[in-house]
Amino acid sequence: MVSLLGIVLVVGATLCFSLFDLLRKKLTGRLSDAFLVMVLALGAVPLYGIWVALQPPVAVSAAYVWPGLASVACNLGANYGFLRSVRLSGLSAVIPLLSLTPVFTSLLAIPLLGELPGAREWLGIAMVVVGALALQLGERTGERRQPWRLSAGAWWMILVAFLWASALPLDKLATEASNAAFHGLVLHLGVGLCVLTLVLRGLREAPGVRRRADVRAGAGTWALLLTAVVLGAAAQGLQLLALQHAWVGFVETVKRGIGSSLALVLGRVFFAEPLTLRKVSTVAAIAAGVAVMLW
Repeated sequence: MVSLLGIVLVVGATLCFSLFDLLRKKLTGRLSDAFLVMVLALGAVPLYGIWVALQPPVAVSAAYVWPGLASVACNLGANYGFLRSVRLSGLSAVIPLLSLTPVFTSLLAIPLLGELPGAREWLGIAMVVVGALALQLGERTGERRQPWRLSAGAWWMILVAFLWASALPLDKLATEASNAAFHGLVLHLGVGLCVLTLVLRGLREAPGVRRRADVRAGAGTWALLLTAVVLGAAAQGLQLLALQHAWVGFVETVKRGIGSSLALVLGRVFFAEPLTLRKVSTVAAIAAGVAVMLW
């Protein structure tokens, strides 16, 4: 049984993640993928540093090392893949594919955490996953003889779903060996420094190559970026806290179910993405799956 606090934390994380996704989509047209991942990660480090100072971990055990580092690697790949996906496809078409993460997460949590969902939970997970697949597999790609072919953006998002699904059980293990504040700090610092290292290495290997400027706008871009940093830090922090009060499959299913519905609305409002009957009906099925889990 998930506590009320756990539900509130998951819903709060979901709302922050949805707005964070919206801002990342808007920023992909103005900033390079590497620069965006690096700034969003390193920009949150001072916020997590303050959190650690206010709530330091009682102890950080040796059990933290492998899940902590593995989570950094998963998040590094997932953040890059996410930006590639939303650059190639519409927000409302690919974000619901992240609803595949609950089944990956629930399966991985069985050996890693010993968390086995019950029959009702599996039903909710199945409804969310089927809805996500129906949303994407019905999309035409311009080739009438291959109407069920997935787009490149969709394949990127499926990879992202698997990486984030892998990261969540690791995050829970890492927070149990330290605390949410410490792991959040390590996570953002690790991802940011890895990207910074790769960028600097690329510049050294090709010093004569003229590169596209990272920033293609003025104050408006920096305002969006600062807002995205705060929202991203809040979303990750709330999620890490939620993992202490709910099993990982529940966290992912609720987050992705609500997030898919919000992506439909935000994609229409901010990017004029088409709102079709198929999209509405499949997202309704996803939302119903979340409701089954919350029953």
